[in-house]
Amino acid sequence: MKRLSFILCCLLLLCVDSMQAQGDFDPDPPADPQVPVFYYPLTVACNPTGGANVSGKGNYAPGTVVTVSTSPIAGYIFNHWKLNGVTYEATTTSFSYTTVAGQMDFVAVYDFQPNDPSEPTMDVKSRLYLTSEPAGVCTFNRTSGAWVEADQYVSVDITGVDQLYEFTGWYLNNTKLTNVQAFNHLMGFHDETLVAHFQELPFNPSSPADPSMAEGQTDVQTHAKGDVNEDGTVDTADAVAVINLYLTGNSDGMNTGLADANGDGVIDMADVVFIINVYLTNQ
Repeated sequence: MKRLSFILCCLLLLCVDSMQAQGDFDPDPPADPQVPVFYYPLTVACNPTGGANVSGKGNYAPGTVVTVSTSPIAGYIFNHWKLNGVTYEATTTSFSYTTVAGQMDFVAVYDFQPNDPSEPTMDVKSRLYLTSEPAGVCTFNRTSGAWVEADQYVSVDITGVDQLYEFTGWYLNNTKLTNVQAFNHLMGFHDETLVAHFQELPFNPSSPADPSMAEGQTDVQTHAKGDVNEDGTVDTADAVAVINLYLTGNSDGMNTGLADANGDGVIDMADVVFIINVYLTNQ
């Protein structure tokens, strides 16, 4: 009996100690979960394109202070800023901006202002490319890809037309400019490509052995693409002529309508490569 009482006392003491130990346990609370950081794009551009240099674009977390700035090229004057298409409050070319969680598209708007005629000027020039649709059915009064002073009128005309085609109009960026074959074009501040459109005439010769030309068309001898000197052979002499045309704009003794050998609407070094490949293939 005494032994049983001893055992019960021991168990009671163990229960008391366990309860006290549980009462003393006070673990630290779990750490708060981390909030993910999102980054939003900030873009900076200028209008017109190419009128200035800009800086400050990137991906930023909301609340980041960013310096947005712009600097013009010759002939352009800063006017105002736009943010997401709306005029922005900043009036200087450089300012600090605190980023937000959303769209941030800045545009520096410029005005073109050429120098006074009495002051020294730096000419602004662009390339004027001339081509036809379909390609190669005509020749032009000026070299395709030659430099032209911006904001000036340049005379454009067609000097020869394949007898099977009829002129239907000049186009710029798929927009019709005029039905007149010879006209004065106001050159813009970026490279432009004028396309002379033609439609094929129905073949209706007066004599099967002697096809007749359509009224107003020029009898143009048919030569292979790339035969710019019209000697009947596409060879290295044609390649040299196209290189000179591309570098100097000199088209003396050339049929510029045949210089666009690959038919992409531009006379450049790709046409030289095309001509050389034709020459090597025929050897």
